[in-house]
Amino acid sequence: MPSSYAAAAASSSRKPAPFTTATATTRKPAPLPAPAPPPSNPSHVSDSDPSSYSSSGEETDLSACDPATASVLSTYLSVAGNGADLSKVGIFLNSAARRRSPPCLICLDPIRPSDPVWSCSASCFALLHLPCIQSWAHQSASAAPAPTWGCPKCRVAYPKSQTPTSYHCFCSKTEDPPADPWILPHSCGDVCGRRLNSNPDSGCEHTCLLLCHPGPCPPCPAVVPNARCFCGAHREPRRCAHQRYSCKGKCNKRLSCELHRCPVDCHDGPCPPCAVRGNHRCECGETMVERLCSERVFQCKRECSGMLECGKHKCERGCHGGKCGECPLRGQRTCPCGKKDYPRLECDVEAATCGSTCEKVLGCGRHKCPERCHRGPCDVTCRLVIKKSCRCGVLKKELPCHQDLTCERKCQRLRACGRHACKRRCCVGDCPPCAEVHLFLSPFMILAHFKFQALKRSMLVDL
Repeated sequence: MPSSYAAAAASSSRKPAPFTTATATTRKPAPLPAPAPPPSNPSHVSDSDPSSYSSSGEETDLSACDPATASVLSTYLSVAGNGADLSKVGIFLNSAARRRSPPCLICLDPIRPSDPVWSCSASCFALLHLPCIQSWAHQSASAAPAPTWGCPKCRVAYPKSQTPTSYHCFCSKTEDPPADPWILPHSCGDVCGRRLNSNPDSGCEHTCLLLCHPGPCPPCPAVVPNARCFCGAHREPRRCAHQRYSCKGKCNKRLSCELHRCPVDCHDGPCPPCAVRGNHRCECGETMVERLCSERVFQCKRECSGMLECGKHKCERGCHGGKCGECPLRGQRTCPCGKKDYPRLECDVEAATCGSTCEKVLGCGRHKCPERCHRGPCDVTCRLVIKKSCRCGVLKKELPCHQDLTCERKCQRLRACGRHACKRRCCVGDCPPCAEVHLFLSPFMILAHFKFQALKRSMLVDL
């Protein structure tokens, strides 16, 4: 950890003394640098909740902030200097300092500084009433098939175990933080201390130096003196939040083929597969094809047909490298039913039957083969005679296992229409929908029908 960052962290570990009236009137905070422009893709940070209730162009203007906001930023700015990027957290600090919190997205009532709240710390950092989000979480988790619930604004899924049960400050250190006019609402006034980058591959192990604050933590302001680029060929001092970078040169790392080097510019993550083309042989060495270097190991469609080590049987595998291997028929074998072992049997000698009952499970999955130990598959059709019941359970009879039993009894259950019986033979109970079609005519349609019939008869008389 850099010495400046460690000194700032040590000095900020104590809770700041509250501002007095004389301090607030006679001592003005030092002007703060203008924040960087907002990022082009603010999808992971709330950009509508606080800023939608602020005047345009003022949501990140922290140069004229009040003493409470100045105390939040003082330690961070002592390390970050003029290059501080407060564009994301500035929206939330500006709104909180002016006591102009947006309404709760669930009940649409304004959030007062004394109300217990919950903040979505996973994505959007929206501020909601604690009773509202508790009711929302219980209803969402009970309605969804999975035991999860989502934030009302960003829809990030939370497990049911993370349903909020108590009111905590923004940094989650203090339960039921008291209202203090000299610090931000819903804040404990202590150092935030949250880890600035939760990604273990980022290399950042620093914690947030701001006092307990709403919104996301700012980028890590520490300076890494010898930050390496992705390919490792270039070093330069950079901010800890941006210590992973590309030097724009060629990667030149050795590829997985161990023959060529990566031709892509300095990049993050693994190198792409080798794209060098060449003539390569298959595993058995009989076929040569032009292929990519990353696909140089392949199998042709030719069968091996080589002799196994026994010298009596041929290899039945496809294209492969190395020796064909031992004969699978050599060594210990068993009779067809598997009850008798033959430890020293040549691979060209067929194992004899043992003479006992086969007892392999038949195709029905319920009974075993009653025949003597035999070669080949067992009979697919189970012919064992058992007592069976029909589908509706009225008739019982002894039949072979593979035959189905149905009776002639007609089902008397009413169908979904509630007027007609099922009348299907040996019905299981899943009666089909009613097939009867009834035409219900209104009085107007009946009168029109009779008029049409009278007109038809008069035309026949005229003819």
